[in-house]
Amino acid sequence: MAMQEQHGLLVQPDASYLDAEAPSEENLGAVASVPWVAVALAVHAVLLMVAWFIMPPSAERLPMMITTVSNDVLPDPPPPIQQPERQIEFPDDHPVQNEPTEDKRVQTDDDTHAEDNTNDPFKDLAKNPNENPSDNESPHPNKKSSTSAVGLAGGAGGGGGPGGKGGYFDKRPGPTGTGDPHKTKTDDALRWLTDHQNREGYWSSTQFGQDSTRTTARHTYNVDFVNVGKADGDTGWEATCDAGLTGLAMLAYTGKGYDHKTAPFARPLRQGALYLRKIQDNDGCFGAKDDDHFMYNHAICTMAMAELLGLSGDLVLKPIVDRAVDFILKAQNPGMGWRYGVRPDRNDTSVTGWMVLTLHTAEMAGVHFDKHKCYNDATVWFEEVTVSKDGYLKTGYDSPGSDNARLRSMSDTYDANPSMDAIYVMSMLFMGKRDLKDQDIRSLTRVCVEKEYLPKWEHNKIDFYYWYYASLALYQVGGSAWDQWSNAMVKTLLDHQRGSHAKDREANLITPEALDEHGSWDPVGAWGSAGGRVYATAINCLTLETFYRHQRVEDK
Repeated sequence: MAMQEQHGLLVQPDASYLDAEAPSEENLGAVASVPWVAVALAVHAVLLMVAWFIMPPSAERLPMMITTVSNDVLPDPPPPIQQPERQIEFPDDHPVQNEPTEDKRVQTDDDTHAEDNTNDPFKDLAKNPNENPSDNESPHPNKKSSTSAVGLAGGAGGGGGPGGKGGYFDKRPGPTGTGDPHKTKTDDALRWLTDHQNREGYWSSTQFGQDSTRTTARHTYNVDFVNVGKADGDTGWEATCDAGLTGLAMLAYTGKGYDHKTAPFARPLRQGALYLRKIQDNDGCFGAKDDDHFMYNHAICTMAMAELLGLSGDLVLKPIVDRAVDFILKAQNPGMGWRYGVRPDRNDTSVTGWMVLTLHTAEMAGVHFDKHKCYNDATVWFEEVTVSKDGYLKTGYDSPGSDNARLRSMSDTYDANPSMDAIYVMSMLFMGKRDLKDQDIRSLTRVCVEKEYLPKWEHNKIDFYYWYYASLALYQVGGSAWDQWSNAMVKTLLDHQRGSHAKDREANLITPEALDEHGSWDPVGAWGSAGGRVYATAINCLTLETFYRHQRVEDK
């Protein structure tokens, strides 16, 4: 049927009548009896109604007057349709942002184990210079999945539980402190580190005093031995150590089981992780390579990020750790160990020990690599430099049976000690190359607990580095050797932690508000002039955490 045009609009004619039944003769008769005037009125009424509905929108409608009123009760209006509330979804790496709050820097224990609800973790970070940026997600090391709820701010971590396969991270005391025999003292150290972190996220060997938030506290600097009362008596080397110090400080937190999502130390760990992510180069190395000792920095930073990964399951960290581990493997000398730089054709036990400990930590965190090759090669170096000397086994630093390393400026100030022997014991046990029944392991362990090598606060014998490694080795061995060592180590460190030191107590400098150095250690040891107070505090805190940092090999 053709379309009809009305008022410029095309209207489909009504064809419904085609389907209507024909009227009966009886009905036709009834219609015929209706007066013609009534019929005309009805027709006009219909035409008016049709015109009303087809009138174009621009036409002005005349008001209509209702002349009849219905007494019928209107039904209740239908209930409104309940629309489900729309949930706004945010990408995993962009959590819901809270209103900005003042940065108090120092958090309290009141919100223990609370998540860090800070803003977008990457918004306050300079643009990552790396290709394949590290904020991409990566599958969980123990799950065949490509997604997770992750992020360096608050939020869930990847599946698989703390530590992944073989991890021991869930055994650390964490926010509750349960199982930490020295909770108050280690927390004092962590609070000192928190209050002296630079706002960029790193810890400085020289500028930590200016970074302090304890603006009204008194400074006394070193109270024993050298540089007493001097303003520069507790600083370290300029800048070259800052990357490594940042990793070492972060390890002091993770050593107790804290990560970047748990109070009260979520903020310093998160800021530290963001800083390390920013300084990681495309080849995986953390920090600049313009210093002879950059491999130390890299190993320590890698260990810190691996422990954060193992504790939190936060897969934003996974590609960061993967690339860092890959750099370690590429830097190893073929068939041997590590030294400064990438494959420098020289080896030393100190750097090799750091690398083994870092790889062991990464392995606990679920990072997979060819451990058999790198561990076998490292074993070749350890066995080559461990020889019988004067009736004792002795592990050398850079040649068979040589003394441990010393700064050239300190070589005549501090006594030699069996720190390389301790590294041998720890490394061979963690690599699975020796066991606790091995005679060489027991022989090297006995040297560490001889009277002259036990920890004591005598100027020429203070070596925090040695105390750290010997504690790791002797804890693995256990028994009477560990008891003898730990008793001496704990007493020495706790008696000389600032705020607990006898001279501080005499002066009533026993709170952070009264003493800026409260909770730290004076950098009076063999390596204090390099790392300064940040180094001394972080590594001594780690030493006090030996009781729960690593699972004993006999318990595995």
